[in-house]
Order: sequence, then structure tokens, then C-alpha cells
Amino acid sequence: MSPTPSETLCQFSHDLAFYDIPTAVVHKAKLLILDFLGIALAACSMEIDKPLRAMAIAMTGNIPATENTSYDSGPCSTIGEKYRMPAATAAFLNGALGHSLDFDDTHAKSIIHTAAPVVPAAFAGAEVFQKKGQDMIRACAAGFESEIRIGLAAPGKFHARGFHMTAIAGTFGAAIAYALQSGLSAERMNWSLGICGSMAAGLFEYLENGSPVKALHPGWAAHGGICSTILADNDFSGPQTVLEGRFGLLKSHLGDEEFEVEALTRGLGEIWETLATGFKPYPCGHVIHSFLDAGLRLKEREKIHHAKIKNIVCHAAKGAIDLVLDPIEVKRKPRGEYDAKFSLPYCLASIFVRGRCGVEDFDKRAIEDSTVLALANKVSFAQDDSQDFPRFFPGVVEVRLDDGSTFFEEEKHQRGCPENPFTDDDVYEKFKDNAQRSLSSVEADNLKAMVMSLEDLEDVNGIGELLRSATNHRVDPRSLLQNPA
Repeated sequence: MSPTPSETLCQFSHDLAFYDIPTAVVHKAKLLILDFLGIALAACSMEIDKPLRAMAIAMTGNIPATENTSYDSGPCSTIGEKYRMPAATAAFLNGALGHSLDFDDTHAKSIIHTAAPVVPAAFAGAEVFQKKGQDMIRACAAGFESEIRIGLAAPGKFHARGFHMTAIAGTFGAAIAYALQSGLSAERMNWSLGICGSMAAGLFEYLENGSPVKALHPGWAAHGGICSTILADNDFSGPQTVLEGRFGLLKSHLGDEEFEVEALTRGLGEIWETLATGFKPYPCGHVIHSFLDAGLRLKEREKIHHAKIKNIVCHAAKGAIDLVLDPIEVKRKPRGEYDAKFSLPYCLASIFVRGRCGVEDFDKRAIEDSTVLALANKVSFAQDDSQDFPRFFPGVVEVRLDDGSTFFEEEKHQRGCPENPFTDDDVYEKFKDNAQRSLSSVEADNLKAMVMSLEDLEDVNGIGELLRSATNHRVDPRSLLQNPA
């Protein structure tokens, strides 16, 4: 019998040597790691850090008696936490922090946040097994390529049914990233993927009330991937047909819809999908970004003052409408941070009123700004089925002023994608802005230097030390354990 797709993914990953990875892919992997770490460092200085950290600390089961009592309960570093944790717990917290601002990368066609599930698992593996930087890069590259291909088997179709592919496919990618560094055989790695089928989960229902559930998804994927690998390493097997089988991932989640099994393994080692992953210029839903760039160009070119705007129409693909424009009445008045991050009316109004849509524009006071909300109430949408979605996340903004004049602006390719790419300096600038919310400027520079020379490092201990030194998170871990609410 020919190997199943999961067997093929595992054999490819198992056999992959660091020097088989093209230089461009190595460089892109390092940029993705850097971007992810910067976002997670920014998040640990914000309110969303509190419940996520409380959950992680509770999972260690270790409550310190005094301030001087160490409760190291594992070998792994968590961002902004001086104590070490077990691998799965550390990966959970790091992954959740790295996605909680919705500022992390996206592979557009598969609609997957590539780094957030995989990097925490790869980093945990490098710490547990004391691997070289090259090993961590190899683990990330294999994990990235695997999770993306799961999304490519049915681009956009999981999302249309309410499943978050980062949470689902990311579990499989995380398992591969951790397993590679644990020394698991290809056969047992395949068992771990079979187990992942019972670990992978993530729903878009958070959109209905704006709750922050989405932040959990990559963290729980990293956690599940590591747990699956540990089980497989201890003689617990899983199905070999977990992806394409009769009750596998594709058939169970998509029903009678068409999917392409061949996409799961096509071009492995020849086509590196990691290179198609794009960086985010704004901390909000990726399908919003082209509209924001188009709106900003209009505002600056036509000298548009927000008080003179009569209405704004966003011309969007149905997939984008479902995520960030419908129901329009709710999207015009977000109920909280995550509601705002998936509200095109709010984000676009922020652009026209403030000239920006950054991290600071999603706190409670910013979201309740009456001037921004008044303009958001003037935003509507028109469905455009001609747009190349989800291959790209295009956007067209039509602005009509009180004097009757009308302006259009289109962005076909969201900034940060390969067709409209970030430069290395763009990534570095974004990283430093984010990282300096929890690290000093010198510390941020040192972290960047280590990540961008990762292939030369004998271990990742220096990176872990810097991440544990992040001091700006707002809550004492002891208080979380005493009063987790």
C-alpha cells in the first residue's frame, strides 16, 4: 500500500536535514520566529496576559509559599515568567500570547497563522532536549510546511463552516515540530498526528459576542501537539489515515464538500509554502488590512477630514464579509477588544479619525471613542464576487463626502504578503516596537541578534533567559494563583 498523507508528511519531516532547507526558507523562518516573539512580548504587558498566565500557572499545580520560593516545574521558558514550566504548559502560554493581539503572520491561501502554534512547540522542544538553533529552525520549517498543506487541501472551506484552521492544522504542525527534536521515529511521529485528530479544535463562534477565545487557539494547538507526541513516544498509537480517512479530519469537518487530498503532500521539499507567509502591519483580522491601507491612502491623498464623510462602502468578498462586516449593526459598535479586531467599520473609522490602527487603538477607552463610533456607523458593504479571495485579501473603499464627491481606492494585495512584501527592516521595526513593551531597547536588540543568527547557536538558552526577563506584565503570578478570577 502507498503511504498515507500523514505518513508522507512525517517521513518528509523525519528525513529533512537542516542543510536541505533553502537559505531563503531559513531566513524567512527566522523572521517569522522574531515577529512571533515580539508580539508575544507586547501581549504580556497587556490585560489579556492575566487570564492566560493564570491558566498556565494553575496547570503547573505548584503554588509558591513565599516570594523566595521557586516553583520551577519544568525545563521550559515562558515569556514574562521567571519560573520555568513543563513543555506543553509553556507552549500553551507562549502560543496564546503570540496570537492574542491578532498581529501575527498569515499564510493567505490556507488562512493559517503559521508561527503561533509551531514556534512555541519548536522552542519548547529545543529547551527540553537541549538542541541547537539549527534543530529549532528545522523543526519550525517542517511544522510550517505540514500545517499549511492541511489548510491547502480545502482553502477557505473550513472557515466557511466555522472552523479556525490555525487551531486545527496548527496542532499537527506543532506535533511535528516537537517530535523532530524528541528523536521520535517517523512511524511514531505518524502516531502523534493520529492522536492530534482528537486534540485539534477551534471554532469561530467567538465572533458572535466578541469574546477573546481565539487567543487560546494556537496555544492549545501547541499544547495538544506536544501532548500527542509524548503519548506516541510512550507506545500510544493513533490512526494512520487521520487526515483523509472515512472519519478523518477532512471528511468529518467538510462533509460532502470537495477537498484535494493531493494538496496535503504536493511539492514537499520543492515548493516551500513558508515563503508565501505574510506579515501583518495591523493588529486585527488580516482580511481587514487592504481596506485600511486603501483608506489611509485616500485620507492622505485627498486630504479627507472624517467630519466631512457622508458614508463609506467597503466592496468585499463574501468570505471577508462573513468575518468582519456581517452583521453590520454589531460590527459598527464593537463590544470589546476582539470584537473591534474583527470589525472593519471600527478599524476603518480609526484610520480616518486617528490616521492609524495600532495596538493602542484596541483598548477599552479607544473602542468607546464616540467620534470613531459615529464614523463606523456610516460604514456599509457591497459584496464583490470577482475578488481573488482567499488567495489574497483584497479591499476596495468607496468614500462619499457631504458635498457629493466620491473617491475610490483599491488594494489588491494585502501589505506583507509576497506580492506586496514587508522588507526585513519592516519586520525588525515591528519587532522592536512590540518587544520594547516588555524589554529594554538593549534587550530587544540582543534578542533580535540571537534569533537572526539562530543557526549558529549551540542552544537556545540565551533566548529563553531574555524571554523570562520580560518584566512589564502587569500581574504577580502569586496573586493569580490565590485569586485566579
